[in-house]
Amino acid sequence: MKKNFKKVLTVLVALMMVMTLLAGCGGGGGGSTDGGGDATDNADKVLTLRLPGPLQSADWAQTNAVVDMAVTWINVFEGLYGMDEGAGGYYPALAEDVQVSDDQLVYTVKLRDAKFQNGDQLKASDVVFSYDRARENSRFNYLTNMIDSYRAVDDQTFEMTLKYPYSAIQHTFFSIKISSEREVTEQGDAWGTIPHTAATGPYIITEYDPAGGLKLEAFEDYWGGAPDVKHVEYIVISEDSAAVIAYENGEIGYLHDAPTSEWEEVEAAANGNSAMIKGNNIRTLWINWESKNNDGILANENVRKAIFYALNKENINQVVTSGYGSVSHCEYIPSDYCATSPNWQDGTFETYEFDPDKAHQCLLDAGFTEDQIAAGIPVGTITTYGAQTAEKAKAAQVMQSNLRDVGLLAEVEVQDISIISPRLHAFDYDMCIFGDSGNYDFNNIRQVVATESNGENNQGGGMSVVRFNGPDGNSPFDWQKIDDLVNQGVGTFDTAERYEIYTELWKTVMDTAIADPYIHLPVGIAWRADLDIGTPCPTYYRLSNFSWK
Repeated sequence: MKKNFKKVLTVLVALMMVMTLLAGCGGGGGGSTDGGGDATDNADKVLTLRLPGPLQSADWAQTNAVVDMAVTWINVFEGLYGMDEGAGGYYPALAEDVQVSDDQLVYTVKLRDAKFQNGDQLKASDVVFSYDRARENSRFNYLTNMIDSYRAVDDQTFEMTLKYPYSAIQHTFFSIKISSEREVTEQGDAWGTIPHTAATGPYIITEYDPAGGLKLEAFEDYWGGAPDVKHVEYIVISEDSAAVIAYENGEIGYLHDAPTSEWEEVEAAANGNSAMIKGNNIRTLWINWESKNNDGILANENVRKAIFYALNKENINQVVTSGYGSVSHCEYIPSDYCATSPNWQDGTFETYEFDPDKAHQCLLDAGFTEDQIAAGIPVGTITTYGAQTAEKAKAAQVMQSNLRDVGLLAEVEVQDISIISPRLHAFDYDMCIFGDSGNYDFNNIRQVVATESNGENNQGGGMSVVRFNGPDGNSPFDWQKIDDLVNQGVGTFDTAERYEIYTELWKTVMDTAIADPYIHLPVGIAWRADLDIGTPCPTYYRLSNFSWK
């Protein structure tokens, strides 16, 4: 039955790829896993990758899905700093040299001798323009609120002054990408919807269909040296099983984040060209305490705790990752990757381990009777995004079952990220499963817990999906303490001191029973036999590190 099913899917995948190419990118050639196909010379080979959905935008500032960011943030655009997960952290990119004043407030950046893909020389005025755009976008408040001012000293020197010492400034330097002021201005309203040459990164977007795939070509005048892989094509394959078949058939040459449910088959087809690594990413169940569902039931702390105690995270791990992942025990960023991340084994914050009896008692403490619990108590909808068969949807279904087991009734809603994401950032949901990618600093937590991440005037549209202080600053939580601890943690450069501060911060957050990080996902990677990918990266793969054998 499984083989017959695969044959049907193979035909469907082939038809889908043809339709995608016709509608989006034109012809292109896949990547045979054995190095075959029509390509006889490495310069002519095309590396084909999968996107689970259309790229949201050719503008880095309009992409917030990790799979999209791997394209635009890493392989097309660059910041003053880069981040290489395989090599262990941040490194100077467009910043050739950075000098810091004694008071840790003034950063003087000498720019690298680099060109935009349109041939223009990178200038400090382009950096100013790019930081202006970032500061105008409420999504990036958490990256820019510490900045007092900046200016172009001359064409090759950019100077930034901070309001206070900020030890995680490298993440700001990484996250804010530099664009060509001339080209962005010239494209006007079309910017982000069409191909462009306004970036400095190793790959140029040459073809782009907002409803389909895209093509990249190596930037031969890239300051870091022309990439060895010259031609890259992304095709949209929404279903994981279809992506596996496409890889097995040689239609995908690099499969990142392969579905763990079919990992044995992927590994067999890869014939040694595969790796399963621990991801630096997090899946969290967030509860919107402001939800009006069922007379505001989620504002009750005991109901929220009952929801968390009801979740069988080991079971979720088995269903979602076939056991390849790791239960997070409410650890937000894996301490394996981040020295300042509070470790759940220290026992300093609530981890909401699976305990149906505790969940039941919490519902009694919330004022519900045994009869009401037996009949089932509606708590709203678990909302998430992605394919119906992908890991977040599967997790939502397991959670729905877990809640039912303790007398809580929930619906499940799964739609495309372009539909769901604006709602989540506008706090328009009951419960949601939201993915985040960690980095090498626990300060990353500010984008989901600090008031500055709630968008303009605290009204939504930022990076957070909950607001601890409510729409008018009214809240049952000590949101001022959360904000203060976020700022204290980044205000010192001492690792031990930061760990202590962040442990208190995370205990304060977990005591609210709003967030329950439940799993750190694994990342399965498979590639074609004639491709060398270097050190496998869990999130942000770098095509410029790839080479043909």
